[in-house]
Amino acid sequence: MIPAIKFNKDDPAGRKSFANNKQIGPESEIMLLAKTGSTYIKRLFPWLVGAGILAYLIWRIEINPLLDALSHADVALYVPVLIAFMVVNFLADAQNMHALLKGPVDGITFYDSMIIRGASYLLMIIDYTLGMGSIVYYLKKYKNLPLFQGTGLMLFLSYTTHISLLIMAITGSVLAVDSQSSWLRQITMACASVLAIAILLIMLYKILPDKGFLKKIKQSVFVKIFIESPARMYIINTLYRCGFYFTFILFFYVAVKAFNMDIPFMSLMAYVPVILLIISIPISAFGLGTSQAAMLFLFKDYGAPAQIMAFSLTYSASMIVLRGILGAFYYSIITKRISFNKYKASFLRGEIS
Repeated sequence: MIPAIKFNKDDPAGRKSFANNKQIGPESEIMLLAKTGSTYIKRLFPWLVGAGILAYLIWRIEINPLLDALSHADVALYVPVLIAFMVVNFLADAQNMHALLKGPVDGITFYDSMIIRGASYLLMIIDYTLGMGSIVYYLKKYKNLPLFQGTGLMLFLSYTTHISLLIMAITGSVLAVDSQSSWLRQITMACASVLAIAILLIMLYKILPDKGFLKKIKQSVFVKIFIESPARMYIINTLYRCGFYFTFILFFYVAVKAFNMDIPFMSLMAYVPVILLIISIPISAFGLGTSQAAMLFLFKDYGAPAQIMAFSLTYSASMIVLRGILGAFYYSIITKRISFNKYKASFLRGEIS
């Protein structure tokens, strides 16, 4: 039974609030509509960018060769590999999340981390930042973790994610000695430079003096986790993320064969992390267009453009659909748990009898 909300007619604050709400004029309505419209445009823009890049790439390749490559794909090989990948990949992602949360979040279980991570996939399809923000929200509503602390943890996760991809790209480029590509050296140098800057930045944060403006920076909730976290935490979480992204390399190695391509494993060790880094750039939604362009460039020595495009489109579509289903499933679970927690809190306060 939902308790009725009582209004006190003698409450001057209530009358004032009502009066204020009544006095909303056309200017305010226009401002509200403009704000809502700009929000929709911001959300729609990455999809428009992705669609534009895809349209250009397909126009360059031509539609008939692409359809032919899709029709000759080995579905019997691709689908089982995709399902196995999604299961292993999600479990690894949930484990990474749990490893990060089990210290600062009291009483969190692996299944809790799995639910939170799984539910975030639904919004992550729309926008990566929205997906990370949803984790902060779920941690607040589900586990009472302060928003600023949750945001700091997600920034730390994003940092170790990119560090792991840079390390894997460098390692793969060094190991891929038999690769036909002339870009491996450039990839190694670029990734090594970014990695050095990222590590030096954290070292700089840690040695900043506790004076004046610098003290305020060090005490910021968003920076504090980077300063207070020991080297062991950086290393462990980075290694976990490397393991998570290694599942992508294994998947690519087998999945490209379904599209009649054979890419050496060591080459994929270098290229897949670079592709994932490009996907993480917030230019287009879910890396649509940017991932296809990256694969066309990096895999050009191992297949025809139509074959590469067919694989990349199938990969993106598979990830969107399956992660969407996974996200919807866990979203339904977490919303029920959050609602139950609210009901339980209200009951304990005596608001519900």
